[in-house]
Amino acid sequence: MTPEQRLDRLERIAKLLANAGMRARRELRRDFWNHDHKINYLADLQIENEARFAKLAESQVHLDESHARLAESQAHLDESHAKLAESQANTNQRLDALIDILKNGNGGSSVNN
Repeated sequence: MTPEQRLDRLERIAKLLANAGMRARRELRRDFWNHDHKINYLADLQIENEARFAKLAESQVHLDESHARLAESQAHLDESHAKLAESQANTNQRLDALIDILKNGNGGSSVNN
């Protein structure tokens, strides 16, 4: 092999190495861009999730407040129901007493005349 052929061969090898290096550098840049893009995307998703969690926590507070009001209303309803039952029992006693009076004739003297 002549020195000129050796030089041509070395030039071809140098070009192949240079092209391979440029290709590797280009792929590395693309990979870095892809990783940066993915990291930014994940960061954006994390920010959105944090906002959602904050909104969820706020909703939970409102739900707890509503639950407390509902429990209070239920207590008032139970109290009203007890008073109504007591009143109905008193009404039934008074109605029974009136029916007894009418059956025994104590109040029927004006009706018979």
